[in-house]
Amino acid sequence: MNILSNTTENYKRWKEKKLESFTKNLDDLTVQINSPNAISKHEKFRVINLLTNHNIVFFHIDKIVNTDKLSIKNFADQIGLGNYELDSQSDNDGLTEIKDTQDKDKLSEYVPYTNKELNWHTDGYYTDQNNSVLAWMLFCKVAAESGGTNKYLDHEIAYILFNDKSDKLKDLMQHDACCIPTNILTNRKEVYNPVFMFRDEKLQMKFTMREKNVIWNKKSVQAINILKSIIMESSDYHIIKKLEPGNGVVTNNVIHMRTAFTNSKNKNRLLYRLRSKKRVTR
Repeated sequence: MNILSNTTENYKRWKEKKLESFTKNLDDLTVQINSPNAISKHEKFRVINLLTNHNIVFFHIDKIVNTDKLSIKNFADQIGLGNYELDSQSDNDGLTEIKDTQDKDKLSEYVPYTNKELNWHTDGYYTDQNNSVLAWMLFCKVAAESGGTNKYLDHEIAYILFNDKSDKLKDLMQHDACCIPTNILTNRKEVYNPVFMFRDEKLQMKFTMREKNVIWNKKSVQAINILKSIIMESSDYHIIKKLEPGNGVVTNNVIHMRTAFTNSKNKNRLLYRLRSKKRVTR
């Protein structure tokens, strides 16, 4: 729904429905999955319905011994994810192991592959609009000994909260609101993006709290600072969960962060990740 003004009746109805239906109750947002290789019609309906309404769904697989990479990929395919992003760390099918590689190789330059806090962001904020990450999944094989908790904020709610507080929404929808400079290591060219945009009448967001390698358009700086404050201060709308073994989460690329964590001597936190260029829809 491409609505730029909060004065329209359609926007008001959408906003009211969105805020009234919000829940941070994890039980309401979680689906139990019996077999990831062959999910039931009811399980699939629940997953897609929650994603459609809340842009996030948690799932739990009891038989964790059977959750190898292939079964997690099969689960993702069945709920409608696909056209997976491939990068230097992913398998040929797009699945990436997220773990602490600190002090080992160049990956330690990238915060997701360390045990450091990972600040608020959307996945793939550095990609151009034709290669956007529209949805992603995480599945926990091994949890951190302490820390490693995720917080999530629906980007549609962030859009509403910003629109309530500021009249500078159009500054965040400029095609060049944000510049990601050329990355020589990955051969990525300079990229310009808006923060909020609509694709197939669905709201999409590209955002990061980080200051390194991100250049905000001077016209957008004030709006960006307002947005950052809203994200940090809107704790009433933060969904908080630490993924334990057998837990997973799928989102339509909502804003999220991760606290720092500590591994035990014998166990290294391990999550499987898939990034999809397809959004999950009914």
